Amino acid sequence: MTTNDLWRPLSERGGATAPALRTSVSGALETRLRHWAYRAITHSPTALDRIALRCDLRESYQCQQHDVADGTEPPEDWEPEREHLAYCTPAAALPDVIDAWLHLTAPSATARTLPVLPNQPVTKMDALASVLVGLSQLQPRPRLLDELQQLLEDGRSAYTLRSDKAGLRQRVDPTVEAIAEAAMASANRDPARGSAAAHLKRAWTAAYALHPEPGRAYSEAIKAVEAAAHATVEPNNSKATLGTMIKVIENSPARWVVGIGSAPSSNGAETIARMMRLLWTGQTSRHGGSHPTRDETIAEARAAVHLAVALLNFFIDGIFIRQPPEA
Repeated sequence: MTTNDLWRPLSERGGATAPALRTSVSGALETRLRHWAYRAITHSPTALDRIALRCDLRESYQCQQHDVADGTEPPEDWEPEREHLAYCTPAAALPDVIDAWLHLTAPSATARTLPVLPNQPVTKMDALASVLVGLSQLQPRPRLLDELQQLLEDGRSAYTLRSDKAGLRQRVDPTVEAIAEAAMASANRDPARGSAAAHLKRAWTAAYALHPEPGRAYSEAIKAVEAAAHATVEPNNSKATLGTMIKVIENSPARWVVGIGSAPSSNGAETIARMMRLLWTGQTSRHGGSHPTRDETIAEARAAVHLAVALLNFFIDGIFIRQPPEA
C-alpha cells in the first residue's frame, strides 16, 4: 500500500499531497495498540520477561493503575505482569515493545522454543501431541499480524511490518522498494558485482529501520556502489575506492559509453561521474579533521541509498560500460 492509498478524513482529501505519516503514537492508536499488545502477550506469555528486558522497561508487578481492589477476588486469567506491560508502558515505547514481540515470536525464533522430543523412543501419539502443542503456539500469530498491519494503516503510522514479519520498519512506497529489491536481485545474479547486493540490503535496512542509522546507511550505500562499479571501472586495482574510480572516469570520459539514446555514446559519462562524486563527497562524517564533523541526517542517508540504487542499475545492467576497442 502506497502512502497515497492510506485512508484519510474527508476534510483532508481535497489536497493533492499524500497524507503526513505519524512518527509518534497518536492517542487513538495508542489505545488500540495497548489492547493488541495485551492479546499478543496473552498468546505468548513466555515472551513477556524478555520483552521487558530488551526494551529496558521497569519491572513493576504492583501496578496501582491495574491492581485488584482489597477484598476482591481477581479473575482467573488476571495477570498483573501482562497488564503492566501492555497498559503502563510509555506510549513512545510501544513500537519497541511490538517490535520485540514480533522478533521473539517469528517462526525461526519460535521454532527454537517448541517442545523437544526426548531421546528415548516415544509413541506416535506422544509425537503428535508434541507437534500439536507447538502448532497451537503459532496459530494466533497470522491473525495478530493482520490486525496490527490494519491498525498501523488506519492510524496513518510511519511504521509498518517488515517483509519477514519479524519486526517493524519505516514505511516506504512499495514501488520505490521494488526498484531497490530488483537492484539487489540483479547484483546477486552477477558474480562480478561482488558484495554489492549485501551492502545495498544493509544500507536499505539501516535507512528504514524502526530506529534508523543514517551513518551506517550512507557508508553501506557507498560500499554497494564500489562493489558494483569495481569490475567495470578498475578491475585490476584491488585497492580501488569510489574516489579512485571517479578520477578514472573523469580523466578519460571518452573511454566510457552510456547506453541512453538512439546510439550509445560517451556524452553521459560526465553525468555518471557527477552522481558518483555527489555520493562520495556527501558523506560528511567519513573523515576526521581539525574541524568538527557532523553525522548525516536521515534524509541525506536515504537520498544516498536511492542514488546508490540508480548507480547499481547503471553498472549491473550494462548501461555504463567501457568503450570497446576499435577493430
